[in-house]
Amino acid sequence: MDTNLDSNYLLQEILAQLRTSNQVLGFRHSPKARYIYANRKYPDALWYFWNGAKDEHEPIEFNALTGIIERLEIEQKEYKGKVENKVNLHIRADRNYVIQAGAETLFAKGLLYTLSKLPIKAFSQPMTIAVEPGETEQVLFCRIYNPTTGQAVYAPYAEDTNWQAVTQRAVAKIDAAHGRVEQTQKTA
Repeated sequence: MDTNLDSNYLLQEILAQLRTSNQVLGFRHSPKARYIYANRKYPDALWYFWNGAKDEHEPIEFNALTGIIERLEIEQKEYKGKVENKVNLHIRADRNYVIQAGAETLFAKGLLYTLSKLPIKAFSQPMTIAVEPGETEQVLFCRIYNPTTGQAVYAPYAEDTNWQAVTQRAVAKIDAAHGRVEQTQKTA
């Protein structure tokens, strides 16, 4: 096949996409994702941004974020000499965000389990992720809402839940919704 034809086709596709996009010109935030941390470490925030340059947290005044869930991943990070699994949920909203929480937290477990129960088509629509405090200072819950109706998705899980299978099912559904893998009966 002629490489010039391939290149022309790709350039035409890029041009068509640029013409139909609503890309805002001028000053704006960097396209780099901003990390949101979900925990009760600070009394003034249920979740926050970390400002490494100032070595301080920046509280987020809102308890809910609405956007399109783009990707879910588990990352191993070292913290204070220990390796921990972190759940990273990538969301496209007014900018790109990544909600990060310890994989063993109630917040992460609620998030993962609920995502694993949603239908694949839900991941092509905006949804609202909210943090809600528990009755003790360490407990933080995750709730997922339909932003149009305000209805919460309720998905209780059993103590003996297989978290590896739950995570794989959630990842597969998100990937299928965004065309990264073929949809199968197992993830539907």
